[in-house]
Amino acid sequence: GGVGKTTLARYVYHDKRIKGHFDLQMWICVSTNFDVVGLTLEILEHVSEDRSYEKKCSLNKLQEILLENIRNKRFLLVLDDMWEDKDRSGWIKLLAPLKSSQANGCMVLATTRTKSVAKMIGTMDEITLSGLDEKDFWLFFKACAFRNDNCEHHPSLQPIGKQIAKALKGWPPAL
Repeated sequence: GGVGKTTLARYVYHDKRIKGHFDLQMWICVSTNFDVVGLTLEILEHVSEDRSYEKKCSLNKLQEILLENIRNKRFLLVLDDMWEDKDRSGWIKLLAPLKSSQANGCMVLATTRTKSVAKMIGTMDEITLSGLDEKDFWLFFKACAFRNDNCEHHPSLQPIGKQIAKALKGWPPAL
């Protein structure tokens, strides 16, 4: 956690080229609350202004409504912070209407901490974020810790800074 998966996904989601490329954009925070009906309702909130679907209780009916609203539209769906890796059939059910959309170029982007989730939903290779190498991270750390001041003016703080940078292993602390 805290390595920048969601931040990177947000940059992609809000990029003007992405906005221009897709007819619909949907952002769903999945987290540990995996509920196919609930997630389908959240997706519908992004694609339908008519809220009559809220009275429907059948997953099949909700997915029919979803399919009607995304048919022939190019969409980007971000599934942020996915944890569920046991209920593969649930993911298949959730994604069924999305896969039925006839538009070319639709995309589902998922963020997760666990390789098992990435493998379960994997339609393409995962992208693993890694920390900066030691040299680059030290340059970054110095710039943050000493601001624009030259760290050579603080010789007693440099060894402490290097210890902290080494302990962080290339990852800035989560704020």
